[in-house]
Amino acid sequence: MADIAGVRILYTGDYSRKEDCHLCAAEIPQFSPDICVIESTYGVQLHQPRNVREKRFTDVIHSTISQGGRVLIPAFALGRAQ
Repeated sequence: MADIAGVRILYTGDYSRKEDCHLCAAEIPQFSPDICVIESTYGVQLHQPRNVREKRFTDVIHSTISQGGRVLIPAFALGRAQ
């Protein structure tokens, strides 16, 4: 949060209010900013439950490897790669 000439500006990257394996859920700040700038990569997306997505992901990997294939997983962000 930055205060510029009495105007409180909050800037944040993409965030989630749901806890996952690697990150805590985002906390609601104890103040009300005058301006809020938020990255919103998935802001309007509806996703399947995490356990459904993880099962589909691991099933494809298992199937590929069991058939002698190789798996390369590209990741555009650190949180996605962990």
